[in-house]
Amino acid sequence: MAPFFDIFKKKSDKDKRNLKYHNKIDLLKTIETEDRTTISIVEAKDIIKKIDQNQTKILTGRIDKIRHLTQKPIENIESIISDLESTKIDVHESSFESVVVNSKKMVINSIRKELSSNIPPPTTLNDVIKLHERLDSMVNRFSEVSKSHKKVFNFFISKYADKLKTEFENISSLSMQCKYEIENFENERQPLQNCLDNIDALIQKNELIKLEEDKLKTRQLQLDELKLKINKLNREINDLTDSKKYTESRDVLKKIQTLDLERDNLHKELINTFSRVSRAMNKYSYGLNRLIVQRIEIMTEQPWKIFEDFPIYLDLINEVKNSISKGKIIVKESEKIETYFDNIINSLPDYKQKEEKLNSEIKKLNSNKNMQIISKLNELKRKYANYNQELHYIESYIKDSQSEIAKNKEEYENLLNSIETYINLITKSRYHVSISK
Repeated sequence: MAPFFDIFKKKSDKDKRNLKYHNKIDLLKTIETEDRTTISIVEAKDIIKKIDQNQTKILTGRIDKIRHLTQKPIENIESIISDLESTKIDVHESSFESVVVNSKKMVINSIRKELSSNIPPPTTLNDVIKLHERLDSMVNRFSEVSKSHKKVFNFFISKYADKLKTEFENISSLSMQCKYEIENFENERQPLQNCLDNIDALIQKNELIKLEEDKLKTRQLQLDELKLKINKLNREINDLTDSKKYTESRDVLKKIQTLDLERDNLHKELINTFSRVSRAMNKYSYGLNRLIVQRIEIMTEQPWKIFEDFPIYLDLINEVKNSISKGKIIVKESEKIETYFDNIINSLPDYKQKEEKLNSEIKKLNSNKNMQIISKLNELKRKYANYNQELHYIESYIKDSQSEIAKNKEEYENLLNSIETYINLITKSRYHVSISK
């Protein structure tokens, strides 16, 4: 008695190679077109789609024949399991009876469930794939059943095993044939799919080039407009620098710069003078209110500002000095520090006079009408610098954009050549594909 175990195996690679397949789809079937050599990209796409539809129709017709062929083994399997269902199995040992009965019931229900759903005729490629998946599911399910219940079949219902094996193998063969039809179709269809993909890519590339060229035109207009602004601004700057008023204002500016330098030096002297007593003033500020602390910070960091409220600051300086004299705050070399305070108190009126004089002279020079030219010139130069920065940015953008457009145009030409090669190969005609730019 032949064992039932693994009676339903999938074909080996060797078996597949030995399978003869004569129903190869003729992809290069000629499609009737208008008698011309130039076609639009839309027409090219329609031609390819029409060929694809025709070949899909051929495939669905072939797969439908396979579907019809599956009906007979399915009917036979249904008849076999119905016969099995009504047959009482002779079990010599009563201890095995319940196991055999349950196993038989499970096998019948499992196979019947797999056969219960109808397989509709395919009309699309998706239907074809689903039909193959349905057959493949049957194959896998039957294989699982044969393995799970091999002992029952081998020893108790072996006569049904041979019958089922034949029908299972018939379905397996049909499933494999369906698979080969699909694989062959997909392989032969690949040039069609490549052509369609390239057509879509070409259309997208064409739109991208248009968009980039429009942006480039806009940037070029911006660049031309900016160059006009820069030229105009440059003339204004030259007119100002060549004027007599600018020469006069430049002399005034030099005087202001000299006075600013003198005032800076004065401030440095003041900072140096107060630095000698800063430690003492900081000790004095410990525990005092925030206002006193702020005033001490001003004297040590920006002492020229004390002239804005001179009497109050002068009183504060005297208070710090008196605190040292009376021993309220202890500092090293107190006598020397007191001398520094005396020097500060004595010199501050002179510093105040110099500060006020310098501020007055600078203010007076800044109010000179000719100084408005300097302000205007500085504003024009700032604008000129901003324009030039924008100019460099736009020029860089244009350069990058031109490079990107050139790259996309090269890819566009490659796609177009590829499409023409595919469509001429597929249709056995010679077409030139055009696309509006």
